[in-house]
Amino acid sequence: MLKITSTSQQHFYRLLRYFISFKKALLLSLFAMVLFSLIDAGQIYLVKPLIDDGLAKNDGSVLKIGSVLVIGIFFFRGLASFVSNYTLSYVSSYVIMQIRQETFNHLLKLPVSFFERHATGELIAKLTYDTEQIANASSRALLIAIRETIIISVLIGIMFYTSWQLSLIFFVIGPVIFGLIRLVSTRFRLLSSHLQGQMGQVTRHIEQTLKAQKEIRAFGTQEKEQARFFTVNNRFRQQAMKLASLTAMTNPVIQLIASFAIAAVLFLASFDSIISELSAGTFTATLVAMGSLLAPLKQISNVNEQLQRGLAAAESIFALLDEPVEKDTGTQQISTLKSITLNQLEFFHLGAEKPALNQITLNIQAGESIALVGESGSGKSTLANLLLRFYDAPRQQIQLNEYPIEQIQLGHLRSLFSLVSQQVILFDDTIAANIAYGCNREVSEKEIYAAAEAAHVLSFAQDLPEGLNTPIGENGGKLSGGQRQRIAIARAFLRDAPILILDEATSALDPISEKLINDALTTLQRGKTTIVIAHRLAAIEDVDRILVLGHGRLLEQGTHASLIDADGAYASLYKNREVAEA
Repeated sequence: MLKITSTSQQHFYRLLRYFISFKKALLLSLFAMVLFSLIDAGQIYLVKPLIDDGLAKNDGSVLKIGSVLVIGIFFFRGLASFVSNYTLSYVSSYVIMQIRQETFNHLLKLPVSFFERHATGELIAKLTYDTEQIANASSRALLIAIRETIIISVLIGIMFYTSWQLSLIFFVIGPVIFGLIRLVSTRFRLLSSHLQGQMGQVTRHIEQTLKAQKEIRAFGTQEKEQARFFTVNNRFRQQAMKLASLTAMTNPVIQLIASFAIAAVLFLASFDSIISELSAGTFTATLVAMGSLLAPLKQISNVNEQLQRGLAAAESIFALLDEPVEKDTGTQQISTLKSITLNQLEFFHLGAEKPALNQITLNIQAGESIALVGESGSGKSTLANLLLRFYDAPRQQIQLNEYPIEQIQLGHLRSLFSLVSQQVILFDDTIAANIAYGCNREVSEKEIYAAAEAAHVLSFAQDLPEGLNTPIGENGGKLSGGQRQRIAIARAFLRDAPILILDEATSALDPISEKLINDALTTLQRGKTTIVIAHRLAAIEDVDRILVLGHGRLLEQGTHASLIDADGAYASLYKNREVAEA
């Protein structure tokens, strides 16, 4: 009775596959639904013997039997209702948990480029709002749809059994009702897709606003943000009202059409040729069965909205699950790093006309420290992202030892790197847990303590209520920028990877802390291949080699002294830095 278009059939059957492992529970639920529907609709048939054999013939025994049957009917009806509701809810909860977990796991495998194309709020909406719509459709909505469909079938059977002549009118009215439900289903799913898109906009705006709360207060833009949120919030309301108006209109129309059937039965029964052949019980049972069709038809039309929402949400979730994950076809592993080689490396960002890196040729020996400098947009961070395979470089253009980077197993490749970025990401956990995060092995409290001491985390942690076991809030919100940076550096100490990438690692530190951290970083870099991305040139004067990038090209390279003597791009950057700091 509910429409599933050809475009959504694939998603519908894909959703059903999640239920296969719960066959026994589903069969039990289906049996209970059938039992409930048979009892609920079948009890109407008792009207005929109660009237014809009980009241009309003044037979009290029939009424006594009926009184006992009523108790039994409602007992088994209630039991069947409980079993069907509970088992289907049980199955639905597990299926939704599985879908949500599968979606979350898939998000962790998607490439960085995917997250650059999609807002975080929209993805959160998929994991919350969309999965909730699937849950509603696969539990309550599906239960009602199956149960009421069976009830309608039983009622129609009773109608034709008691009086097939009066029931023929259903062949005229029935197709009209079912056609209307199918027509409305398409509109429901279209509006549901739009509603889910608007929910993504609402979630995205909330997420951005909460992240920028300090900036909003600092610039006094609360009213502006309120107006922006009102716009997206009102768009969601408008889509919701379109859905609500369609729902509100569907029920009265279906019931009005059904009323014509009841009116037609009364009209036909008025003819002498028909009324003479009907007993009071037969007429009443037929009329009550036909009138009882209104309730399940109303339920079907109401639940149709939820089912179409669920199907639209399933299409949205499956589209996300079908996004290609990061390529990981590599099989090689490296026991000892010897060199990093770039062979005429050229890389374009998605949709860009000019290369972010243009014909970069470079060889970095193990244990060497290099610095990448240049104006913003020169390609420094892009190069680091390519080494970590956040983006995929053209084949054969980046090598570790003798292996092209794409031939190295992805997880192993990234285990060779420690990254300390200027944008420190911490988790809502303790200081110790954040230091140990990403170590991917069991670490002792002694190791965590040593890393915290080396990164000068203890200098502030020892003053906190629980020391290293102190919770730091969402993204370290309870700490200063310098304290958060030190935790990130301690994390690198503990990870102890052979390649160290420092992306403005001391940018958030005060002068005193910066000196301490620079001393710690000097210790950390011993025996490691270090790549420093820096705007503050004073922090890189002692590296083995400085690479100067401009517009994606390698302009020059050398030591600090040799580049100053060359009086080229680096010397110009250095002089401008001195003027700016003067």
